[in-house]
Amino acid sequence: MLLLKRKIAFVALVTLVTACGEKRPADVLSKEEMVQVLEEVYVAEARLSQLALPRDSARVLAKVVNRRIFESAGVSDSVVMRSLDYYMARPGELEEIYSALVDTLQLREQRAKQP
Repeated sequence: MLLLKRKIAFVALVTLVTACGEKRPADVLSKEEMVQVLEEVYVAEARLSQLALPRDSARVLAKVVNRRIFESAGVSDSVVMRSLDYYMARPGELEEIYSALVDTLQLREQRAKQP
């Protein structure tokens, strides 16, 4: 039993050390940048969903709006997609991004409700 615990501790330590040593590629957005971009995307999608548009028209409009969001953030859609792929392969970091995103959206909603 003690041997099994030591093996588990060793594997956890090795995983932690290798994960901490990994650098984020230069063409991947930071967690903070991801939160900012995703915040704008979610708000824009919420606004679009309030419009009574046919599904295909809403999709076309969403692409245009997303392109403008990415341009204002100074990134391309391919950088956003690479960043999403990068963080999808790292569930812990993705969870941090979405936790921060939820907090940011809730704060934004609270501010909007204030007179």
